Amino acid sequence: MSLKAFHLIFVIASILLGLGVGGWGVQEYRTYGELGPLMIGIIFFAMGIVLFFYGRRMLEKTKDIGYLALAAMFMLEQNASACAACFGESDSPMADGMNAGIFTLLIVVGGTLAGIAGFFIYIIHRGSRMTSLELEGDSPTV
Repeated sequence: MSLKAFHLIFVIASILLGLGVGGWGVQEYRTYGELGPLMIGIIFFAMGIVLFFYGRRMLEKTKDIGYLALAAMFMLEQNASACAACFGESDSPMADGMNAGIFTLLIVVGGTLAGIAGFFIYIIHRGSRMTSLELEGDSPTV
């Protein structure tokens, strides 16, 4: 993936995040009438709009950069050396170290994703609990 493509994906994700948090802030203001979520919503809506125009400008300015990067990639000398696991020595210390590194990264990434999923499950559970308390007429304690 080129840097331009990564930048474009990152800008699009930021625009969607800005508009999503902005919509959440406005919805929270409409539901509870608090001013804080409305201010956050306005700030994030503005961020999403500014990033939209930034993304359009970036695409116009870099319309030929993909071809330049591709040409540079073909002009540079391409040397690649295989690691011990790919080269055929799967029982060497380098292959053991690489396997340990892969396992460590799997634990770190899996733990991070599990934490993020757990947070969203907690938010969903808390939101349904607050909704059921509001329907019963009890005032929820925070």
